[in-house]
Amino acid sequence: MAENPQSLEPKILVDPNCTITIAAGNNIPNYPSAVSNRNIVDAQNAIGRLTFADIWRLPPWRIEEGTVRLDIQGAIAGGGRNWQVQINGINGNSTISATLVQGNLATASTTERQQYVQRMVRRALEDSLSTQKITDVNGPCK
Repeated sequence: MAENPQSLEPKILVDPNCTITIAAGNNIPNYPSAVSNRNIVDAQNAIGRLTFADIWRLPPWRIEEGTVRLDIQGAIAGGGRNWQVQINGINGNSTISATLVQGNLATASTTERQQYVQRMVRRALEDSLSTQKITDVNGPCK
């Protein structure tokens, strides 16, 4: 008898105390005129290194990866963070991914919930990278 595919889904996806949404917003205002495949690959690698604990650091803090850096631009209202991937060595328009992480996700109380927040923030950064739009990750996650 085949297993129900839904039974393979982690419980966190239906956790009423940890509901996370990703919303696409406006275009990234300082998007560069040229982005290389290397920039995209480096950005994906940097995003893949982001941990739950890293999400809540204060600037200046960054992950360097080849041609890009993933860094915290600043804290936002409510205890959230503004994360951006920028191409190194460019003056001016250099942001290729931008995500606002709302502070109501910092309260994730279990390892599973923290891992879910981490995955969703990474997904939001990836979505921003592919759409050239600012993404917003919002909870709550208790």
